[in-house]
Amino acid sequence: MKLIDKVKKRSLMVFCYLISLLPVFLPWCYFDEGIDGIKYGTDIVHGNVFMILVAVTVLSMAFSKGQRGHMAVKLLLLMHFAIYLFGSFFWYVPLLTDFNLLLSLEAMHYGCYLSLLSMALMFLLYVKREKQ
Repeated sequence: MKLIDKVKKRSLMVFCYLISLLPVFLPWCYFDEGIDGIKYGTDIVHGNVFMILVAVTVLSMAFSKGQRGHMAVKLLLLMHFAIYLFGSFFWYVPLLTDFNLLLSLEAMHYGCYLSLLSMALMFLLYVKREKQ
C-alpha cells in the first residue's frame, strides 16, 4: 500500500510540473505586436535545451531517491526559473553591451510572468511535498 502511495505522489508531482510548463506557450515579449511580431516562450527559451531540461526534470522527479535526488530536482526547478529570467531579459539583445533592464521589463508580457509564477509555485510545492 505504501508503494502505491509513493507512485501516486510522484505521478501527481510530474503532472503538476507538466502543467506548470504550459505558460511557456503564451506570448512572452514584444515591442510592437504588428511590426516586430510576438516572441513566445518557446522561441525565447530555445526549444532543444528546454526539451532536454524538461526530460531530465521529469525523469528526476519520477525516479529520484534520497536526499541527493531531491536536491537534484530542486536545482533543476531553479534552473528553469533562471533560464526564464535570462531569456526574458536578453531576448532582444544582439550584443551583451546593448542590455537595458527597463526596456526588457517594458517588453515582457503576461506569458513571461505566468511562467515565472508557475515555476516558483512548482518549486514551493515540491519543497513542501518533500518535507511530508
